[in-house]
Amino acid sequence: MTNKWLLTFIVGLLVLACAPAVFTQNGTTAGQYVISAKAGRINFVTGKVTVMRRDGTSGLALEGDQLQIGDRITTGDDGRAEILLNPGSYLRLGEMSSFEFASTDLENLRLNLRAGAAILEVYATNEFRVVVKLPQSDIVLNSSGVFRIDVLSDGSGRVSVFKGETFLGPNQTKVGSGRAATVTRAGISIAKFDRDTKDPLDMWAKTRAKELNSLNAKLKRDALRDTLLASYSQRGWNLYGSFGLWVLDPMRRMWFFLPFGYGWSSPYGWDYSYDLWRCRMPWYVWYDRNPPTGGGGGGGGGTTNPNAVIREERRVRMHTPPFQRVQQTESRTSNGTVFGNTNNDTWTKSSPSTGPINNPPVSSPPPAPIFTSPTVASPPATKGRPGN
Repeated sequence: MTNKWLLTFIVGLLVLACAPAVFTQNGTTAGQYVISAKAGRINFVTGKVTVMRRDGTSGLALEGDQLQIGDRITTGDDGRAEILLNPGSYLRLGEMSSFEFASTDLENLRLNLRAGAAILEVYATNEFRVVVKLPQSDIVLNSSGVFRIDVLSDGSGRVSVFKGETFLGPNQTKVGSGRAATVTRAGISIAKFDRDTKDPLDMWAKTRAKELNSLNAKLKRDALRDTLLASYSQRGWNLYGSFGLWVLDPMRRMWFFLPFGYGWSSPYGWDYSYDLWRCRMPWYVWYDRNPPTGGGGGGGGGTTNPNAVIREERRVRMHTPPFQRVQQTESRTSNGTVFGNTNNDTWTKSSPSTGPINNPPVSSPPPAPIFTSPTVASPPATKGRPGN
């Protein structure tokens, strides 16, 4: 009997030792949630969806699989798939479609859409752009919004802008909301389309977006805070790598978005209840762990070295978290650019006082840390929701 209990005890220890290693395949974990800042994970599949790995192996695509560059996803006539892009952005692939990643770099994410149709719900800027390569052209998404991209029968492509705007081609031709652009080797043609007329792929993508947005509201702050701190201490994330983080709820087995900035809404227009402010993170997470260094000295005799000025401007820019740069840039240059920040699925204009994707504050935010060191990042704007 003693040997039996000893064996049971040893097996239990082994299970406990192996469990964290298995769980951390999805990111760095502690407590209830899992955190990730990576692109390429399969978040949802329905119907027949297969993957052809770059090493030549193939099989069914499964939720939770991590795609690598060159892994090709193909959907059958009843198949759909949802893929995580840079945090906050999703690719939703329709039936009889095929795509693969050419790059999973968050600042220059590239994918090849070889056939079919996909809807992209994205946060994007010139610095965090999403490039979609089609058989005859490339479509560069460098502005936030909701976009549908179709590969047409002749190999040309069409991008339909449901919300937001994009700029196409060498002349940066603007395509705004409610317009569709057909892109071929010969050029770009633009026409209006009816955004109220939606096919099953459009409706499914919007339903998925709403469902994932609702999961953000069900987060448990204390457990999430513990997970965030554990991941941060292991260098699993920082404020300078993206606009936010992917969070996995292990009970529902779905990844959804946690923005860094206060008051953000999804590109579809639904508010996010939780953000980094509401988690009451300690002051040190606002530090840049790898601050860019200034370069060069000025010239003598009161002259200024222009290269040193450029390097200093770049240092200051890099020293501001991406989500803050987006808010600052868009609030200065929006000129009617629209972002979602309401619950009634309308696309409302930004305000210089709140930034492009901020909502009016409901009450005073938690105290913002005040930094005086030039090598420390400024905290977010002092808008926020009170914690529970």
